Amino acid sequence: MKRKNLLLGAFLALFLIAPTVLQVSAQNPTGPGNPPDPGRIPDHYRDDGNIWIITDIITIMANEEIPLFHFWYTADENGTNAKFMMSYTMLVEFEDENGDDAFQSNETLYAAPLAAYEWSVQAGSVTNDDDLVTEVWLKYTKGGVRQGGMHPEAPLAEMPDMDNVQRFADVTLQIWAHIYLFDYEGNVTDDQGVKARFTVIGGSELKMDISIGNFPFSSESSGMAIKTLLRENVASGSQYHHRFETREKFRNTTLQSDMNWNTEGGNESRFENMAGNNTQCINFVDSETGMAQGFFSWVDTALITWPGGETEAVNVTASYVPTGVGVAVYLAYPNFDNGSLLHDPSIGLIEGAAPSVGLTPAEMLVLSGVGAVVVIAVVVVLIRRR
Repeated sequence: MKRKNLLLGAFLALFLIAPTVLQVSAQNPTGPGNPPDPGRIPDHYRDDGNIWIITDIITIMANEEIPLFHFWYTADENGTNAKFMMSYTMLVEFEDENGDDAFQSNETLYAAPLAAYEWSVQAGSVTNDDDLVTEVWLKYTKGGVRQGGMHPEAPLAEMPDMDNVQRFADVTLQIWAHIYLFDYEGNVTDDQGVKARFTVIGGSELKMDISIGNFPFSSESSGMAIKTLLRENVASGSQYHHRFETREKFRNTTLQSDMNWNTEGGNESRFENMAGNNTQCINFVDSETGMAQGFFSWVDTALITWPGGETEAVNVTASYVPTGVGVAVYLAYPNFDNGSLLHDPSIGLIEGAAPSVGLTPAEMLVLSGVGAVVVIAVVVVLIRRR
């Protein structure tokens, strides 16, 4: 009877130890410089050519030289289970030949990769009267043509047309990204009143203000688009995969990273906005569990400011196409010649969908060592009682 009690006690000890070890990775996230767990309060710092923004939910690694973001759950060390990427990759002028307000590649007039330009990046925080950090922000500002060609980390392989690069050299483009401590309620308001409302989730969503000006429209009927690229499973050596899923009015389309719909005929699909909701979305969905974990979203209304200060809210129409390495999403805007445009996309994570964080090899070693000690102790006791 005593032997059974000893064995039961040993297994109970192992059972109690295991959860303690599991909590190590969840409560003490690690990264470059081993930053401390900041809790809900956003924190930021620069390291190894990146700007890091960290809350207890999300870690964002933003490239210091081009507008490119990696993001993952803070408890998931370096995004081992779910690491996503979003980048702004190209400026496009197009003629909407099929009248759907969206961009298709066969409608392109001029296009230039954003990695062909110089970028400056600033970062900072906002505190309240109690010195509590309520917001962390970073701001990309486009400059002139980059000396030496494309940035080496650009997610595009094709060589740019330098005439087009020069054409867009004087375009002003600023991407001002914010992560808030608390939920943020926003709206798009023009001279006629509020035209769209949206909510930014505090601590887990990076909301961006895209400001574009001095765009060289070649005709009164052309529009412009900014191309973004979404990628999943970007952690080195990761075996986990996600699919992309749109949330549209008439259907939800599922896309895989290895799909490639690119054709010379223009195979981008128009995104059909969900009615009754000003925020449109493409999700990163875990291929095994079917659970949405990350997202790229955008407000379906932008604001044009015309010369003289008059403001006008306009529709934003998106189109998308899988490229073989991810999904390209084009945010298309109507002509705003001589004016400027402001728009609000976001990236983020769904807090309740965080992946289960398993034991690291080091934690397994600790656990197995503790288990060995317990087992040896039990064996020694049993031998002595014989």
